[in-house]
Amino acid sequence: MATVPGVATPEEYVGDTLAREQTSLWADAWRRLKRNRLALGSAVFLVLVLLVAIISVFWTPYPIWRQGVAPTYQTPNAQFPLGADQAGRDILSRLMVGAQVSLEVGVGTQIIVAAVGVTIGLIAGYFRGWLDRIISTLINIFYGIPDLLVALILVLILGRGLDKIIFAIAVTRWMDMARLVRGQTFSLREREFVEAARASGTRPNKILSRHILPNALGPIIVQATFAVPQAILFEAFLSFRGLGVQPPTPSWGAMAADGFHAIRIAPHIVLVPAIALSLTLMAFNFLGDGLRDALDPRQKR
Repeated sequence: MATVPGVATPEEYVGDTLAREQTSLWADAWRRLKRNRLALGSAVFLVLVLLVAIISVFWTPYPIWRQGVAPTYQTPNAQFPLGADQAGRDILSRLMVGAQVSLEVGVGTQIIVAAVGVTIGLIAGYFRGWLDRIISTLINIFYGIPDLLVALILVLILGRGLDKIIFAIAVTRWMDMARLVRGQTFSLREREFVEAARASGTRPNKILSRHILPNALGPIIVQATFAVPQAILFEAFLSFRGLGVQPPTPSWGAMAADGFHAIRIAPHIVLVPAIALSLTLMAFNFLGDGLRDALDPRQKR
């Protein structure tokens, strides 16, 4: 199709309009998110957890594997702010590395879930027909299988290890993201700017990547934010049952399990990782609530 100098083509016009709409959407979302003090406080807390996890890669007060650095069941004091466990290991050092493990599991799982779920959801929602029916059937089959059972079987087959736990959790949770993106794509493919792009001859892969996916990013981010604490809790449960990361690498769930038998005489061994886990899960949930409200167009004032 011939173009007139100085006149934008339909595809260029749609792209420019979409860019302005996206800029306005994210600016408006940030403005509303700043008014949610609970979500901002949760974001600050999670940043601190991230900094602790990064610092633990290079430094901890004591080696996490060294036993006898403190008396057994040492209560918190100036030298050991969070005390020591049943083997005389510093709980603060192990808690720092446990934050690293939890964030790796939560974020790593969502990277895999997003890569698989977003791709499958876009394909099913845009092309529809027999391809959508096959994908929907596959999603329903996975929903019918207990996710805990699948994860336990995969961990037992593949063996213990952080990468294997991330893979096992991702296998049981990709359906949520795929179903969400499928629904968003169903709705967006009938919008005027998508119809204009299709009429101008834009290929489906460019429509999906340039027009549909950017408009579905808000719900995707919210879904991922809510799914991170689910993955962290799943890993904590596996570690509590002795199926988590390999010792001496600490996990908050494994730390709680190690001190559970001595909870009457040294409750701090269980309470410290349990409180850290609870605060992190709540922070992700509060942040997810704030993002959902900020990115929901119906919340505009």
